[in-house]
Amino acid sequence: MTKRFLHFMLLAAVVLTGVSCTSATAYSTQLKNEKKLIADYIKRNNITIIYEEPPYDQWKPNEYLEIADYCYFNLTQMGDTSTKPLEDNSSVQLRYRRYTLNVNADTLSYWTSNDASHPIEFHYNITSAAACSAWHLALARMKYSGAEGKLICPSKLGFTEDATSVTPYGYDLKFKIRRF
Repeated sequence: MTKRFLHFMLLAAVVLTGVSCTSATAYSTQLKNEKKLIADYIKRNNITIIYEEPPYDQWKPNEYLEIADYCYFNLTQMGDTSTKPLEDNSSVQLRYRRYTLNVNADTLSYWTSNDASHPIEFHYNITSAAACSAWHLALARMKYSGAEGKLICPSKLGFTEDATSVTPYGYDLKFKIRRF
């Protein structure tokens, strides 16, 4: 009986080791594929990556700033610079379009009131389930109410459909600072 139990335990250990190695390998493969998909999207769209943030009024189309690993941002519309800029804990209202980076993208839109009756609301630089980390990084560059930007976001900084999802997304963002 003891010998059978030892054989069973040895077999269980081998199986568990194989399963954990397989899932780790699958995840690392998904991460490599995600990086490749981001690189392909950048190439297909003739995007140039820059590493130094330009002055607020000098962003160029198709020049994206690397704001984190495999996370890129482009300011497409300056906000109202005559108003007070975004500060920590500012109440923010955000509208967005989210799309996959595939050649035939799938799009989810919260851009207009036809898409969603109300914008997403959250507090800037405060952890919230309503906003992903990449949005906070982008808003830091958008600065002023009414600004618009584009974001390329890896799964670890964005929203995922579930814990095992490794899907990068593109976002078109526009926001307002909610003043009370």
